Amino acid sequence: MGNSVHDGFIQGPARSDSSDRRTRFLTQICGYAAAIVLPWFGATLSIRSHALQTTPVALNFAAMAGITILTGLGPGLVALASTALIFNYYVMSNGAWSTSPKNLLRTAAILCIGFLIVWLCERQRVIRNKLRVTLSSLQMRTDFLTKAQQASNSVAWMFNTQDSHIRWAEGGAEIFGSPFSEISTAGPPILLVMEEDRDRVEKAFEQAIRIGEALQVEFRVRWPNGDVHWLESRGTRSASHAHIWRGVTVDITDRKNAEFALVRSEKLAAIGRLSATIAHEINNPLEAITNLLYLASGDPQLQPQTRSYLEVANQELVRLGNIAQRTLNFARSKPANGPASLVEIVESVVTMFHARCNLRGGEIRLGQRLDLRVRVPVDDLRQIFINIISNACDALPVPNGCVEIDIAKEGESAVISISDNGIGIPTEHLSRIFEPFFTTKGDVGTGIGLWITKEMIEKSGGLITVHNDNLHAGFQTMFRVTFPVADR
Repeated sequence: MGNSVHDGFIQGPARSDSSDRRTRFLTQICGYAAAIVLPWFGATLSIRSHALQTTPVALNFAAMAGITILTGLGPGLVALASTALIFNYYVMSNGAWSTSPKNLLRTAAILCIGFLIVWLCERQRVIRNKLRVTLSSLQMRTDFLTKAQQASNSVAWMFNTQDSHIRWAEGGAEIFGSPFSEISTAGPPILLVMEEDRDRVEKAFEQAIRIGEALQVEFRVRWPNGDVHWLESRGTRSASHAHIWRGVTVDITDRKNAEFALVRSEKLAAIGRLSATIAHEINNPLEAITNLLYLASGDPQLQPQTRSYLEVANQELVRLGNIAQRTLNFARSKPANGPASLVEIVESVVTMFHARCNLRGGEIRLGQRLDLRVRVPVDDLRQIFINIISNACDALPVPNGCVEIDIAKEGESAVISISDNGIGIPTEHLSRIFEPFFTTKGDVGTGIGLWITKEMIEKSGGLITVHNDNLHAGFQTMFRVTFPVADR
């Protein structure tokens, strides 16, 4: 058994030819038998039935039609010949062959009308078989199209430029997040596109229709659940109808995410190289400044207050040196050390940002403050809270802004909550807030502060989350950081 090709598709092994021949042979035998028996039965019934005597050939013509449709042209012609012989010999001349012109004319009329009926029935049978084959082929193509659309996460379409009506192919992937029966009644297709991309999509369609060139455009759509998906539409004008365009729309969200991830990784690699270079260059002047501060602090004529200023400056230089060193080693995974006191670190950061909040007419305060220790590097812990609290202070309204920090314990974890009553974070941005280079500050922000913070927390075995609902006392945003409590 071999494979056969039909209508451009490869079919599987064909059925047994011997079985098909046997079926056709039996059908033909039954057809020829019926072509001989049924005309005699019809003629006899017509003679003996008073109701059928006015149309004696009607049953025979019906038998011819049925035999031809069911078994083919050969049995139909045999039924025609049997009918002509029976009516000439049995009906017209009562058991004798008649050669009278009148009977011969009637026989000729029966032959002509019967042949026309047989021919028409044969044509109908052929057309029916061709239609069955065509429908089977069409169904096969439809099945293949449906599977192709589902596998490629796409849908084929046909667009009429005269009435701006679009028809979606049956079985297409639901790339808009809703059944196409709902989409077709929702209004013009452009309403499916996100508002920011509509102008670009309309211009692409107008240019393609005006020039007649192939259409290719990418755009975004928002699903009913709020997710944003990227789609790409491609289409060409029909060769036979200038106002008809046919094409396909594909969901390219995965491809776009991969592209964005590649761009982010390239940016991160560039930032890593640049940061390492800058950190290396910063170390030299830092050493010089540290030495100068050391020499200046040894002057016996210094006032006590000036000496305290120099000590604070030296501490900040040490912290700056640690930041530069962490920048050089940021990509290296290192075990956490410590333990560090959360209250001490948080209080030092609060003191640092106290004046900044006051200048904006707000305040920063410590609420609940359990004395907990976590096994996190002290400098990392300080940098984590600096990044989060700095963002909270930037978001405060003017005046009456407030940043509140609580340190609590849940099970074996220390929980630090940093809340503010600022402008808040839109719900659609919450899922991206920790992505590198994502920022809501416009040109002011770099989009890497919270990403670095999240990396530092997770390296120390902690977790950070952000919330914007069900908060107390009018707060709009809360960052929640948890660390495992260190053994004392």
